[in-house]
Formats: sequence, C-alpha cells, structure tokens
Amino acid sequence: MQRNWTTRTTLLLVGLILVVLNLIGLNVFFRIDLTDDRVYSLSDASIETVRSLEDPVTVRVFFTADLPAPYSSYRRFLRDKLDEYRAYGGNKFQYEFLDPGSDESLQQEAARYNIPPVQVQVIENDNLQIKNAYMGLVVEYAGKRETIPVIEDLSTLEHDLTSAIRKLTRDRLPVAGILTGHGEPGRTAIETFWRALERNYEVRTVSVKDSTLDPRPDVLFIIAPTDTFPEAHLKAIDRYLMEGGRVAVLLNRINANLQFGFASEQKTGLEDLLAHYGAVVRPDLVMDRQSSVVTLQRTVGFFRVAQMVEYPFFPIATRFNPEHPMVSRLREVFFYYVSSIDTSAALPEGVERIPLVYSTPQSATQQGFFTVQPAMLPDPENFQDGPYVLAVALHGTFPSAYDSTRVGQPARLVVVGDGDLVNEQRYGGQLPPGNLAFVLNIADWLGQDEALLAIRTKSITPRALEPVSESLRPFIKYANILGPVVLVVLFGLIRWRIRRQRQIVLTT
Repeated sequence: MQRNWTTRTTLLLVGLILVVLNLIGLNVFFRIDLTDDRVYSLSDASIETVRSLEDPVTVRVFFTADLPAPYSSYRRFLRDKLDEYRAYGGNKFQYEFLDPGSDESLQQEAARYNIPPVQVQVIENDNLQIKNAYMGLVVEYAGKRETIPVIEDLSTLEHDLTSAIRKLTRDRLPVAGILTGHGEPGRTAIETFWRALERNYEVRTVSVKDSTLDPRPDVLFIIAPTDTFPEAHLKAIDRYLMEGGRVAVLLNRINANLQFGFASEQKTGLEDLLAHYGAVVRPDLVMDRQSSVVTLQRTVGFFRVAQMVEYPFFPIATRFNPEHPMVSRLREVFFYYVSSIDTSAALPEGVERIPLVYSTPQSATQQGFFTVQPAMLPDPENFQDGPYVLAVALHGTFPSAYDSTRVGQPARLVVVGDGDLVNEQRYGGQLPPGNLAFVLNIADWLGQDEALLAIRTKSITPRALEPVSESLRPFIKYANILGPVVLVVLFGLIRWRIRRQRQIVLTT
C-alpha cells in the first residue's frame, strides 16, 4: 500500500512540474541552438528591431497548405521564425497565415500585394502534377508595406524579414550612390547588386558637378571605371572623404580579355589617390590553384572537343579575416582577374588598414608582361608565393591629397582589386551568392549599419564529415555497425549483475 501511494505522489509531482514548465514556456522564450551560424535563432539585430517597435507590425503570410516536401518544411520553418519574432515583439508583432487555395478573394488580395502563384511539382494518385502554390508574405506597418513575393531561400529569411521591418520603421533610408561618368558598367550589368541594395538603401546614380558629388550619398560605390578621372573629379572624391564620407572602390588595375587572350595595365587616376590613403593596388594579376573553370575547344583528330580546365586567373577565395564582421562568416568569393593589394605600403597617421580577403598559399602573380591564354599558363603546381591580399578596409582620419594642412573627419574606405566583382555578365548572368553577400556587407559596414552583417551570411548547409585516412575508415564503419549492439549487451549485463547481487542480499 505504501508503495502504491509513493507511485501516485511521484506521478502527481511530475504532472505539476510539467504544468509549471508549460506556464513558464508561455511567458519566457529561450532556445538552445547548437548550429555554427545560429540559423534557427534570431540575431541580436532582429531581436532589438522588434523590441523597439513603436507601432504594431502585422505579417500576412499567403502560403498554400499541404504542399509536398521540401515546401512543407518551408511553412514550418517560417511559422517557427515568426513565433520567435512574436516572442520578443509581444503585442507589437502579429502574424496570420492565409491559404488562397481556391479562395478567389484571397488570390486577388495576394495579387494586390504582388505575391504571384508559383508552380510546384506534386505527386497525387501516383501521378506527377504541376500545381499553383502561394509562398509569399507582406509586412505592414503604419499604413506602409513591404512584400516578399516568394520564399525561396530559408537561409536569407531572417535577413529579408528584419530588413523589411527596418525599412518600414525608418524615418529616412540612407542613400547608396553609384558613381557614373568614367566608363563604369551600366545598371544592367550590376542589376542583381542594385536590386539587393534597394532593400535597405535608396540607390541613386552620382555624378560630379562643380567639383562636388551630386547628389551627396551616405555610401559611395566606385565600380570598375575605365576612363581617366579629371582632377576636379578626384578632388570631389577627396573632399567627400575629408567630410567623413564612406567609399568603396572596386578597381580593375589590369584590363584583361579572356576571349582575345591579352592583358595590359590600366590607369584611371584613382590609383595614386588611393595610394595616398594607404591602399596601393598593384599592377598585377593573381593566379591561384583554387580557381574556377573555363571551357576550351581542343582538336582531337578530326573533331573539336570541349574541355573544362581550371583557370587560375579566376581565383575562388575562401580565406577571410576571422576578426572582421564584414567577411568573417563568408564561405567563398569568386574573382575575375583580380590584382593584389600592397599592405606594406606607407600608411597615413590616424588610419588603420585591415586585410579582408586572401588568396590561398598556392598562388602567384603575373606583372609586366601578361600571358592569360589558358593553353599557355604556367604549371599551377609551382604556385607557392601566396597568400596575397585581395581586399582591404581602412578607417580613421585620412589626410587630404590636395591640401596638406587638412585632416578630415573620421571616414571609411574599402578597396577591392577586382572591378568585376559584382558584374553578373562576367559570371554567366548569375552573380555568385558569396559575391553579393560581400558587397552588401561592404555597404552596411561603410554605412555603419553593422547590425545586419551577422544576419545576411547565415547559411543552412549540410555539414560534411571531415575526410579520414583509408586505414581508419573500416574501424569507423564497424564501430557504427557493432557499437550500438555492444553497448546494449553491456547495459544488459550490468543490469543483470546489479539485480543478481540485490537478490543475494535479500536471501541472506
């Protein structure tokens, strides 16, 4: 009887504990996220954004129910993320899921928000069918709205949501200027970068009028100029930096052409100006064993055969400064004829220079006379001169290049030795995700909006096992097969031994 009462008491206590834990869970939110990038938890920037809301934010999700995998996991992930936003935002953050399905009024409402139906493959009754589905949302705040038409990439979901909320709640968007008038590529060549920049900035083209930038941007991008800068234009850039400006220069130091197989040095006048600030872009081309491939046409007998070969002039950078938020969480960045940056050059007093991106140790450079034809390149096995610095950040009080008595206000400058970093035409019409993340991080760092840096580069990727030697593989294989069985047997023997000893004690 006593034993039965003890059992009931234990069950009652367990039940009370569960009730208390559930009550606590309704009011206190916490999560244990063991992923490297904390992809399943909100970043500090997102938490601060929803906690500081002055008016309510409403998220209306138009999402078709009962979709097959992987779209069903999209819905669960989105709901879980919105629950976390609401946990930190309280009554100032609300959301609702709507299933347009066959509801014509909801379909028309989604169309008003520019949320289109997308086609997905569905297996019904053992037949593969194409079905229209909705997977978008709209964020509303104080009579304004931002739309995410289609949720395609879960790793960028938090960044897209937080960016939309920040854009709606800001009094004024910062202006990101793209300098024109010196042979820079047009908008069509950088369309992906332009559109992504518009999520958090007002993007405008900038020209030089009366020795000043018009309009004056909060962040200025100078991308792949090919013409010589007049002195008045260089003075305008110098003046902008002296006034505390924020400048990113993506510079092609060498004019290289893969199709014709030639390369030559290119001078625009920016080189000397940057050198005065402590950023010397060398007139060379970096070659790296870790590189992209190009297609060569080779003659084999009477046939022309296409062959894919690694082209060391298109390095793939995977070495980043782990201490700088601009690049610390990047995976890879693709370069297209990149020049190295001399970090041993003289640095003005009051300016700090920080290397950002490196080539691999198995890299080398060409300078003076260039041989860029794939069939005439040196053996990559001999590349042992790296790593080389491919991008740097500088900040501090820069001295004027035209007035030796003037020291400017604190400013920021980023220099990359590749002007085609964001030119999607160089990458087959599709800008690599790492390149886009890098230049957007540059914009945020220059604009001192570093809260978004930690969100943008989150990635949901499978973690591959580390490679092991051939001799170790059989041991790991049989340990996985036999290990659980051995553990169960050992557990059973231990339990049997303990019970055996207990029986001996009771009988004595």
